[in-house]
Amino acid sequence: MEQIREFFRNLWSKNYVRRLVFGFLALFAFGVIMDQLVMPLYTKHGEAIPLPDVTGKRYEDAKNILDTGGFQIVRDEERYDSQYPAGFVIEQIPRAGTKVKSGRRVHVIVSRGERRFRMPDLLGSSERDCELTLSKFGLRIGEKTYEYSTYYHEGTVSHQSIPKGVEVPMNTRVDLTISLGPVPDVFKVPAVEGRTLDDARDLIHRAGLEVGTIRYEVFEALLPETVVKQSLEAGTEVPQGTPINLVVSTLSGN
Repeated sequence: MEQIREFFRNLWSKNYVRRLVFGFLALFAFGVIMDQLVMPLYTKHGEAIPLPDVTGKRYEDAKNILDTGGFQIVRDEERYDSQYPAGFVIEQIPRAGTKVKSGRRVHVIVSRGERRFRMPDLLGSSERDCELTLSKFGLRIGEKTYEYSTYYHEGTVSHQSIPKGVEVPMNTRVDLTISLGPVPDVFKVPAVEGRTLDDARDLIHRAGLEVGTIRYEVFEALLPETVVKQSLEAGTEVPQGTPINLVVSTLSGN
């Protein structure tokens, strides 16, 4: 037994053996540290996580949210949008909820707000020209009325409900007054029999006359709201504002 102990004492006294033992212990300790500390941190760093939703948020708020999550925000472009005010995020790529790793770039499109147009000058233009001009700006004609004018030629716009130069959003409707030309000395009764009641009203007003009483009678062979008879014959010359009485069709039971 004493000989065995003496053998190990002699062996330990040799430097290369001690280096070998210390090296083994150091390698073992390094393995434990890597396994218990370093590797868990490394694998967690590369783990995919759901991307937060920044759509509908101010760009500055969206940037803070993504920065906090370890992502990089990239402002791609600005686009007109009627839903989101200027400076708010319209769209993000990748979409919210997509699982990505930290450091991923997130591209966003930011709203420029609702697109607005300056109302063009329509006075003196024909109805057709007004339609073409307004369509270029995403605008539309609203209601049309007709009045006599000594200044504007017949068939041209004598008044617009929204003045030129006013900024309005897309799809805004502008009401127009169409000139009937100078006031005539006499007014002729238009032919409205066989027309719809709405068309008859329009023709009578454009002729400088008024719709008088409307009496409904059953005519099964005609569509409802069809003018069957007018009180004054078409072409009759009458004073301005003369009322024209109408008989209009209806169905039984109405």
